[in-house]
Amino acid sequence: MFQDASLWEAGILLIGIAFVISSVYLAMTLSKLSKTMQDVNAIIAENKKSIEMIMIDVESITKNASKVTDDVQQSVGAIKNSVVNVEKTVKTSKNFILSPLYKTVNYSHAFIKAVNKLTSKKRR
Repeated sequence: MFQDASLWEAGILLIGIAFVISSVYLAMTLSKLSKTMQDVNAIIAENKKSIEMIMIDVESITKNASKVTDDVQQSVGAIKNSVVNVEKTVKTSKNFILSPLYKTVNYSHAFIKAVNKLTSKKRR
């Protein structure tokens, strides 16, 4: 049967065998690719849930950070008001208590000096 086969027929036979072998390898490759794609889809679905959970946590963290920032801002405002009030108190004390007291002390000191000079002249 093969004794009468020519060279081109042997070539066609080899091409046919190569096509069958290639088809088997291609089918195996496509099967593995399909399994890999299923695994990738499962990983993506699992990560999607994780990412959604992270986004929920980020939203909560952002709200908490905003609240903390508002609290700090209120505290800084209260401290600023306290400092302004202390400054006003110091100015008021200086203008209405310390300045008159300082003037009184200066006048008293001048008066005592004058009295001392008069008494020292009388003693001579």
